[in-house]
Amino acid sequence: MSDQFKGQVMLITGAAQGIGERVAELAAAQGARLALVDRSPLVHDLKHRLSATNDVISIEADLETFEGAEQAASKTYQTFNRIDILVNNVGGTIWTKPFEHYDPTEIEAEVRRSLFPTLWCCRAVLPYMLKKKKGSIVNVSSIATRSVNRVPYGAAKGGVNAL
Repeated sequence: MSDQFKGQVMLITGAAQGIGERVAELAAAQGARLALVDRSPLVHDLKHRLSATNDVISIEADLETFEGAEQAASKTYQTFNRIDILVNNVGGTIWTKPFEHYDPTEIEAEVRRSLFPTLWCCRAVLPYMLKKKKGSIVNVSSIATRSVNRVPYGAAKGGVNAL
């Protein structure tokens, strides 16, 4: 591995498992200082695993709210005095069924899960990146934006793609 991210602060959402966990592992191997964010307490286990060789914090936050995203960005900035890279990785289908079978609360839940965390986190880190006049944002999406059985999820990921 190279030291591509040596000294850079990377905030990774959805870091407790799956894609987010692997991004964190690879970033750590390349020297990144990490802010690992997830609503699952499993994020603390990953912190302990990676902190032996890296500067790492873990944050439990509900990124479906702006307050949760703001808390994660603020704690990251307070700890490291910068945010260089944001990796938005939160999302996932809750239900898979024909669109006509979704009730309005389910549609809202799908959009809250798969669009709002990315939208809120982009907004929350932006002041820190603008202050420094640089930064990178990586939004993880899905190719599953067209499906009769996942219309709300597809619409949410279409919004992520638009960002």
